[in-house]
Amino acid sequence: MSATPNPTSGRASRTTVHRVIGEMRRIVRSQLDPLLPEAAREAIQSIDADDGASATLKKSVRRLLVDQREFSNSFFTAVDTHIDAAIDDLFSGGKEKPAPITNQASSLSLVEYDEMEETMVIDRFSSRIRNAADASFTPLTQRLAKALQIPGLGDRENPFHPVRFCRALGDAIDKLGFKGDQRHAVLKAFDVSLLKPLVAVYTALNDELEGKGVQEGAAASSFKNTGFRNTMVGGAGRSTQGGQTPGAITGTTAEQLLSALYQRMQVPTVPGGARPVPSMPHSQMQSPMFDRVEPVTGASMMSPGFVITGAQSMSLAPGTPVQFAAIDPGLLASINEVQRLNALATMAGKSGAAAAMISERDEAHLRSHVAEKATRQIDKLTIELVGMLFDRIHTDKHLPAEIKTALSRLQFPIMKVALADSELFVSPVQPARRLMDRIASTGIGWRPEGDENVRYLSEVNKAVNTVVVAINEGPPVFEKALGAFELYLSEERVRDDDPVIRAKRALEEAETREIMSINAAIGIRRVFDGVQIESYLRDFLLENWVKVMVAATLRERTQPGFAKKFRDIVSDVVWSVQPKINPDDRKRLVKTIPAVLSTVREGLQLIEFSAARSQEFFARLMGSHAQAVKALEVAYGTGAPMDPDAFKRKLDEVKIVEPPPLSEGEVDQQFTITPEVVRSAVAANHAEINVIEAPLTVQPEEMISVEKLSDNDLDKMIESWQRGTWFDLWTGDQTERVRLRWISPRRNFYLFTSADTGKAHSLAPLILRGYVRAGRMKTAESAPLFERVVGDMMRELQTDGAPA
Repeated sequence: MSATPNPTSGRASRTTVHRVIGEMRRIVRSQLDPLLPEAAREAIQSIDADDGASATLKKSVRRLLVDQREFSNSFFTAVDTHIDAAIDDLFSGGKEKPAPITNQASSLSLVEYDEMEETMVIDRFSSRIRNAADASFTPLTQRLAKALQIPGLGDRENPFHPVRFCRALGDAIDKLGFKGDQRHAVLKAFDVSLLKPLVAVYTALNDELEGKGVQEGAAASSFKNTGFRNTMVGGAGRSTQGGQTPGAITGTTAEQLLSALYQRMQVPTVPGGARPVPSMPHSQMQSPMFDRVEPVTGASMMSPGFVITGAQSMSLAPGTPVQFAAIDPGLLASINEVQRLNALATMAGKSGAAAAMISERDEAHLRSHVAEKATRQIDKLTIELVGMLFDRIHTDKHLPAEIKTALSRLQFPIMKVALADSELFVSPVQPARRLMDRIASTGIGWRPEGDENVRYLSEVNKAVNTVVVAINEGPPVFEKALGAFELYLSEERVRDDDPVIRAKRALEEAETREIMSINAAIGIRRVFDGVQIESYLRDFLLENWVKVMVAATLRERTQPGFAKKFRDIVSDVVWSVQPKINPDDRKRLVKTIPAVLSTVREGLQLIEFSAARSQEFFARLMGSHAQAVKALEVAYGTGAPMDPDAFKRKLDEVKIVEPPPLSEGEVDQQFTITPEVVRSAVAANHAEINVIEAPLTVQPEEMISVEKLSDNDLDKMIESWQRGTWFDLWTGDQTERVRLRWISPRRNFYLFTSADTGKAHSLAPLILRGYVRAGRMKTAESAPLFERVVGDMMRELQTDGAPA
């Protein structure tokens, strides 16, 4: 192993360094000063176009131009300060390096929290500029190394590294009075506008040294680069072998990262630089593990500045999961060390508690430590891709801050998966991805208030902790964590007096009643075979009275024997309308009718049969009784008389019982449950549910056409919905953010609760289909979390990587 030269040996004196740097400072100011107002103007326009920016910020940001001279002076003063600090570092002999990550808790205590407040923005900002200017910055660093007699000058040790200008920009913005979120927003607005001016500065500086005869050399790149301090990846976006074609600004960083992402997703590149945008990922796509291919020889070029370096011979550390065998042992050990810091904090708290973890401000700092251990270019780029992914999670507009914080603790376990398994970027069913997506989809509408929400956050942290503390376990630990989280969602416990519990009981009972009614009607219909009954009475008994019998049977849970009289009355009702030719039968009829009418009235009250319908039925029944005592044998023909005893025996054989629960994997046919049944069950359980039963009436042009999305596709989509997912539902007066709390056993009811009011809403699949087609029911997420952030990354990288 070659030793790194002492950076102070043989170098120029401090006076010489200041003289060389001083001349270059003047070039910096002369080049940048006239371009700064235009950069500020573009930043102002960026904020003006941002719908999320406040009116106050849009107004105050114009100070960048109104007080342009103050802004310019503050900026260049800060630039000089940061360059001076870089020169001091050169003469410090490398004594002010970050504490090693193996110091665990103490390494975190040394992080400069104020300086790290906007580290992620500055790191991405400076990394993009550095790599966009690679054609001039790389030879500039090599020439500066010779001019300063520092052959081992690292990329980040160059006093003119973009990070100095980015930090100076933050200082100048602060001087103008922008603090906190406003400062962050203004700094971010310069992300694009300052790129070209700084590229022009590096071109001028390189030309100046070249004009003075300072030759470009490879010496600088042959020594260890110590410039990963306080940056996300530093030079990870550069080719390890150089060779980039100089010329126009090509957005090299974006191109390299996009190539790495495509490589991870197994998307082929297209000659000429164009690349297809892969459809977001297909669960059946077969793709080999990128890091498990045979060692690459010749380092074939993927894109400008991106070279896949040859794989090195690696020995597997004891206890390393086989799934991580493809990761360089030194890199894996570094990631595990960072994960161990998080695990120690986790174990210090209670199970499910959100202990003090690695903060968002520290993530970029810790990634830089990890990136220093990466020896392969693809690994460096993958680390940066994972960092970008979690940066976007931090800024996701859907997720509450507490859920983002929990997810952020998965960054380093996810990093190991990304380095070993390309399926992470390809398949939506990859376990690590599924865990993140499931937590995100169930956490969108989370609020800090309420016991239920406290329990939910505890379960989220418990799932994350399961992964974080499993340092030496492979990817299956994500399956374990997801399984436990799904179990919580399926068995979500709430108070017995919770309105949702009563709503679930009511809807489940309505579904049970309907199944029992269907089964009872089938049996009773067979009993009616060969018996003369008017059609209105047959329909009443099969459609309405079976519901009475079912309601009475369910009442027997608390009142044994309650249903008997309602079953026995069926025989009396049918007998009462049969022709009465025998005088004894007529006398019996007179005695039977009062009991029949009384029991029927009582039974109809059980199912809340309307008064109007009851009056209509009894009027027809009285007419049937009147006709029964007349010579109706003429109307009915000469059919065989009814045998009451035989009829009753057959009726007693009809079983009215609750259906058994569906076995796992069993699919039952859906059916329509009448509003009356639902309302009856709701009233019986004293539940408060908004039963949405009327289809929407919207204009045809507002509907999603059947050609675009068929009913079958809609039904499949609805059937795929999972408990805990959040939706936006039109409830008649407004659109509410609602959570799918429960699906009835036979999927005839979908129960949602409002995030704001807690009110329960119930919809049947047929009604849901209409709401989705009308755009009145939408998932709160435009896409699952992982697909969403990867898609955003690809679009940004494609935009940034396009030729200027």
